[in-house]
Amino acid sequence: MPVTREDVLAAIHIAKAVQDVTKLRDDVKLSDQGIDSLEIFNVLLVISEKYDIDIPDEDSDHLNTIKQIVEYLNRRLT
Repeated sequence: MPVTREDVLAAIHIAKAVQDVTKLRDDVKLSDQGIDSLEIFNVLLVISEKYDIDIPDEDSDHLNTIKQIVEYLNRRLT
C-alpha cells in the first residue's frame, strides 16, 4: 500500500510540528511553512518508527517537502 500525502500529514500532526496541517502545501519547503529543523527531525522520526525504516542523515537532508517525503517513502518501501 503506497504512502500518501495524508500519511505524511498524520506524521506531522503526531509530531506536533504545526497547529493546522490542512494548510500545508505539498511542493513548498516545510521550513518555509513554519516547520523548523528540529520539528522536521521529529516528523521523520515518527515516520521512521511507523514504517520501521532507518532514514539516513544524507537522505533526510533532501526531504524538504511533503511531496519529497511521500516519493522517498514509496521508493524505499516498495
